[in-house]
Amino acid sequence: MKKVFFFSAIILLFSTFAMGQNKNNTIQSGSENSSVVTQSGKNNTTNQLQSGDKNAATVSQTMAKDNLANVNQSGDRNKAAISQLNGAAKNQIAITQTGDSNTATALQNQAGNNKAHILQSGDLNTAKLNEEGSNVRFNQTNIEQKGDRNLSTANQSGRVTHNLINVSQLGDINTAKVSQSGTIRKNTINIDQTGNRNLSTVSQQVEAEENKINITQSGDNNTTGISQSRTKQTVINVAQSGDWNKATISQTQSSHTQTHIAQSGDKNTATAQQSQTTYSTAGIYQEGDNNSASIKQLKSTKAHATIVQPGDKNTATIAQEEAKTVTSVIKQTGDLNKAQTYQTGFNNQSHILQSGNKNTAKVTQKGM
Repeated sequence: MKKVFFFSAIILLFSTFAMGQNKNNTIQSGSENSSVVTQSGKNNTTNQLQSGDKNAATVSQTMAKDNLANVNQSGDRNKAAISQLNGAAKNQIAITQTGDSNTATALQNQAGNNKAHILQSGDLNTAKLNEEGSNVRFNQTNIEQKGDRNLSTANQSGRVTHNLINVSQLGDINTAKVSQSGTIRKNTINIDQTGNRNLSTVSQQVEAEENKINITQSGDNNTTGISQSRTKQTVINVAQSGDWNKATISQTQSSHTQTHIAQSGDKNTATAQQSQTTYSTAGIYQEGDNNSASIKQLKSTKAHATIVQPGDKNTATIAQEEAKTVTSVIKQTGDLNKAQTYQTGFNNQSHILQSGNKNTAKVTQKGM
């Protein structure tokens, strides 16, 4: 997973002034550039560097202290807006834009000790960051977009602390969206998209602690959707290459649980649902085209499910409900095969292996 760390590339333009003062440093070259700075509070610093034509930068640091805002724009018609408001303290925001007609906005309302780095190169890209609330603290968000018409958004509200978000997009018309609301702490989210028209969405709500999410998509028109609520120490890895693949993962009231999805080819679909599940794993691995796989784990402990499908138009479903220490494996090679496993109870194991075409298998296991 590529991680974005480019804040060190932002150079502070001038030395600091006397303690307690607000500081602004603005350098403009080109034509019809606009810079607006509003500061109240103490020890706030703004550095703006604009080259090119018709760029606009707005920085508002009001009722704030010890904040840093850096804006660096080269090209034409770029827009940047930074707001650090209402008690926001010790935040750092850096926005760098090269190319034309890019837009970046960052809001830190009451938030403290957060870092945000936005880098956009190309044309018509958009990045938006909202951090709102006095309990939004010690988070770091890195967004890097190269290409045209890409969109990244990150929203944090509630008791959101010590989280790391990395977004890297290379290509055109890609979208990455992250939302964290509730008691969200010590989570890591990495999104890396290469190609065109890919979409990744991550939502962490109510409670999420020490979870790790990695999404890698290469190709065109791939989609990943992940939602978490009341989760702790879970791991999600999604890797999709090819076109028009789709992965959907839902985790609720689950801990120490892992989901791994890898899809290569075109128009494959993978779905994983884990609810009230602990110490369990779900793995879906598909190669070829038009394959479909689904894993559902409900009220289960030490449940392990794996689906492997190389070939085309295969379908596999695993359901584990109120199960403990169970294992289910489906492996299908060939085309147009179908397999289904349902498990409940204790200590059950199922292995379905099918090779060839148009095979069908169904297993139901009910233990103690």
